[in-house]
Amino acid sequence: MFDPNEKLVFDSIVNRLGADDPGFLRRLDRIGRPRRRLRMILAILLWTVAPVCIVLGGGTGLILAVVAVGYGFRLHARRGGTGAQVAWWSSSNRRPGAEI
Repeated sequence: MFDPNEKLVFDSIVNRLGADDPGFLRRLDRIGRPRRRLRMILAILLWTVAPVCIVLGGGTGLILAVVAVGYGFRLHARRGGTGAQVAWWSSSNRRPGAEI
């Protein structure tokens, strides 16, 4: 865990790096964000597999189809993300005294 002085030094290094190489900072920010396109593709795939499960699977296929459609809706609902997220390198989202 960083003490306050080390955290200030680390944050200044990260800020300087962001100013020097904004492309690198964008790639770092992309690590923590959900993949919207992948979630949407998976949701559509689950929705298209559901009828096949019903036709070929009988009762078990119906249960699998319900689960697939439900999870597809969950992925579709979460495609927008959670809004503003704290960067992964920042310790502001940790509880005080928690270990890294």
